[in-house]
Amino acid sequence: MDERKGVLTPNQEKGLDDLIELEGLAERFDGVIIKLVDNQVIERLKGKIPVEHHETVYAIIDEVFRALGIEP
Repeated sequence: MDERKGVLTPNQEKGLDDLIELEGLAERFDGVIIKLVDNQVIERLKGKIPVEHHETVYAIIDEVFRALGIEP
């Protein structure tokens, strides 16, 4: 399994970046913003969830991304 910081794998971060279509500078920086939010903000929020539930959260996120055609 890929290493996760936050709740997304690096492949999911890239897939989300590819999925989101913005214009101009926003498109240029959306990948960086996705990674920053997941790795910093979501990682801190994840700390509030008991560790024994992390795998359940990952499984849910993975299924949502699979439905979008993005593998973990």
